[in-house]
Amino acid sequence: MTIGRIKELFEGKEHTLCPLTEKLVKAGYQQKSGGYIDRAKSEGLKVRYQENKPSQYWHLMSYCNSRDLKKCFPKSIVCGELILWMAEVSEAVSKQELEDLVNIIINSIEPTTELKRPTFDRKKWNQEIHNLCFEKIITL
Repeated sequence: MTIGRIKELFEGKEHTLCPLTEKLVKAGYQQKSGGYIDRAKSEGLKVRYQENKPSQYWHLMSYCNSRDLKKCFPKSIVCGELILWMAEVSEAVSKQELEDLVNIIINSIEPTTELKRPTFDRKKWNQEIHNLCFEKIITL
């Protein structure tokens, strides 16, 4: 599936309710730096996981708008919160499967003695989200 087709599928879905993605991000599962976080900051957008900002809709559209729309949507996309949002919005994966995975991820928060942002094994969980969702999304 091309980047352009992905953009078409998700355009206008900015206000689609995504309670599972929101629950995951608000639990602290958001990229801390690099990629879309740095792009958002450079554009003056608020970056706060507690508010689910920036939105995954913005994340996807800004990605698509910066790429050749004729190229394939790459499997190298590994951002778990983006892939989860895409799966939830498109209903490519059942709500129950997504809910089960989100709950497992949230329950995997690495223990800390300080009151700070929760820590997750993003490499592991991004891969789990990718394994569950990616192929189902790009074959819509």
